[in-house]
Amino acid sequence: MVDFQSRDTRRTLGGDDEDEEAGGDEDEVDAGAADAESETAPDSETDTATAADSAGEDGEEAPDAVPVPEEMTYALATVGSPTGDIDPADAAVPALDGTEARVVTRRSVEASLDAVQSTVGGLVDRPDVAAVITFGGVGVRPGDVTPEAVEPLLDKRMDGFGELYRVLAHEREGTAVVRARVTAGLVGDVPVFCLPGDPDAARHGVEGLVLAEAEAIVEEATGGDEAAEGGSPGDV
Repeated sequence: MVDFQSRDTRRTLGGDDEDEEAGGDEDEVDAGAADAESETAPDSETDTATAADSAGEDGEEAPDAVPVPEEMTYALATVGSPTGDIDPADAAVPALDGTEARVVTRRSVEASLDAVQSTVGGLVDRPDVAAVITFGGVGVRPGDVTPEAVEPLLDKRMDGFGELYRVLAHEREGTAVVRARVTAGLVGDVPVFCLPGDPDAARHGVEGLVLAEAEAIVEEATGGDEAAEGGSPGDV
């Protein structure tokens, strides 16, 4: 598991989380993926506290008494209008259910370069977010701008993520996968994964790739002991 307590102070969890949450962007929608009460995608961009945050605000448990979570924490952002009636984030959440993971915030983002870039930039700066997943805007339509919005933020690209996604998706989608500009990279020590907005594609991407690698990526990016001892698969 990733030792979140050993991470850079900018990304440690604890007493500052509540202040961070209270002073956050008014366009943010927070929800725990494992919370059964959060079954639908947000239809507005207003903050709502997670169950853990609410407990702290009600005085039932002081913020510094909340144990640092050992699970991976994710922020999900849906870009533009969902395909069909299902928000791709809703399709992806069950993939996280039952794993050592937790969704700490959900966003619905306008399909514009500035909106996507601003949203992702804000999410990677949150101390309670270990990884960000976006859904939508990775095709070739005029309004598909997610890669163009995210890539300038990246300190390191992970080209293999998109390459492997297309290999795995070819059997389901055929040659149409060449139009899926799926991408990923690191902003500081926070991985950002940009997946399609199709619900099935979103679910497969989370199940087959994100959950398989996100924790190891964070471990290496934060200089974890295992990474230091074993090196990176990309080292030569």
